[in-house]
Amino acid sequence: MLTTAELNLLGRLDLAYGRPQSGLYAGERRSPRAARSPEFSDFRPYVSGDDFRQIDWSAFARFEKLMLRLYVAEEEACLNVVLDCSGSMGLGEPPKWTAARRLAAGLCFMGLSAMDRVQVGGLRGRHLPPVRGRDGVSRVWRFLESLEVGGEADPQDLIQLRWLRPGLTVVISDCLADQRSWGPGLASLRARRQEPVLWQVLAPDEEEPPISGDLKLVDVESGRARELTITPRLLGEYRRALAEHRETLARAARGAAGRFLHSNSAEDLETTMLAGLRAGAIRRG
Repeated sequence: MLTTAELNLLGRLDLAYGRPQSGLYAGERRSPRAARSPEFSDFRPYVSGDDFRQIDWSAFARFEKLMLRLYVAEEEACLNVVLDCSGSMGLGEPPKWTAARRLAAGLCFMGLSAMDRVQVGGLRGRHLPPVRGRDGVSRVWRFLESLEVGGEADPQDLIQLRWLRPGLTVVISDCLADQRSWGPGLASLRARRQEPVLWQVLAPDEEEPPISGDLKLVDVESGRARELTITPRLLGEYRRALAEHRETLARAARGAAGRFLHSNSAEDLETTMLAGLRAGAIRRG
């Protein structure tokens, strides 16, 4: 699904978890708890009941006080990737669906490389049970290749997804549904201790439609049709409406303590990852 060069690029990047991670198992993410590990964190005074083996006797010799050495705990994090599989994702040139699946594959690869617990599934329908470690890459890619687009999807379907675990939840969609309906869905993720990232993928011909004249436009999901005369003025209004739509999506994401970003299906993976870096969803490893 991804080339060797793209995997090398992803190997230099990492997911940017905005909250301290506190999982159940050992991993590579910094935890809010202190524990025994190779990385020193801080000192604190000894109190009754502490493990006396953690006392720093060198500090006692200097300060004549019992002090404990604290270390950084590294624990497992969880990445959830949710793909919009509705019919509109199959449109565009190049197709949005190809770009969305490649993006999902790249994010899952980064999570598995960091020993995160990774889950991936559709906004409606099937999901892959949690996998961990690079051995899970092939399972994730086979699952992504098995997904197909079709039908309708609603942002509020996020509320019904019970397989999501606390952690980072990336929702990949063209976000062409009513932007007001994204707020409740994203808020439900926050309520379930998830950190939402809404990643919009559009095709170039959706950002700058190369159309003119009298046309009949048909919604691929609902079948609703509308006849329009496409003029330069109407295209200008469309671009302004798209900018306002994105600002509404960004507010909904911020309201859920999350992030919003967008890319288009013609971009290569490096350019797409740069969008993630600028939005703070990805960081350099």
